[in-house]
Amino acid sequence: MKKTIVLSIVLCAITTIGFTQNHALTRQLTSDLYLVDEYIQRGDKGMSYMDSKDYIGTPYNNESYLPGKVYGDDVVLMSDIAIRYNVIEDEMEIKESLSTPDNEAKALVKSADIFVKIVNDIFVFVPFEGDDENGGYFQVIEEGGQASLFKKLKKKFTKAQIATSSITRDVPAKFKDDNEYFVVNSLGKFTELPSSKKKALLLFGDKKDQIKEFMKKSNLQFDEEADLIRIFKYYNSI
Repeated sequence: MKKTIVLSIVLCAITTIGFTQNHALTRQLTSDLYLVDEYIQRGDKGMSYMDSKDYIGTPYNNESYLPGKVYGDDVVLMSDIAIRYNVIEDEMEIKESLSTPDNEAKALVKSADIFVKIVNDIFVFVPFEGDDENGGYFQVIEEGGQASLFKKLKKKFTKAQIATSSITRDVPAKFKDDNEYFVVNSLGKFTELPSSKKKALLLFGDKKDQIKEFMKKSNLQFDEEADLIRIFKYYNSI
């Protein structure tokens, strides 16, 4: 059964806010944004994430570190750094640069006061019922005045299986994408996008018929992210 989650956040037009870099930010302040790293190298699935030969797929959004920035309030807290989102651990792993060894990566502190931009992708940390500890990262897919579309990146994990006889073979561990999409209204209420088209249309209230007609005319589906972006752009324009 689909669930509705109410989270206390204040939505802002992240993509339209102009941020100015604080060049006076000290190295000490930068280091304070990191948590002590113990399990980036270890993982919690009985294997090391460092060796991708041990599994199929990836526990990360992107296997490689990419250029990124960390924002807080109206300033850039860290720029020209390397970031990788660990979906399984729901953590941002950051290094000083792309050339920094992976074993020197740290986990970014989880706080609703900061957000991350990896190349062009924006990730915000959303607390659950005001509690950062039980919150998580969401990717901002489309933002608008009436409703926004957020994606919760998730992975299904299947443990490795050891061959039980000479005619079977070992099966490596596997990570498979299992993402969820959420509609976020102007009050910050998160509602998981239903798999049923009929139920999904109800989220658009008295504009559901207009959305239905637009989808039919444009041959759009709710199960395609590119289509979802077009749907939400249209919804926020009418």
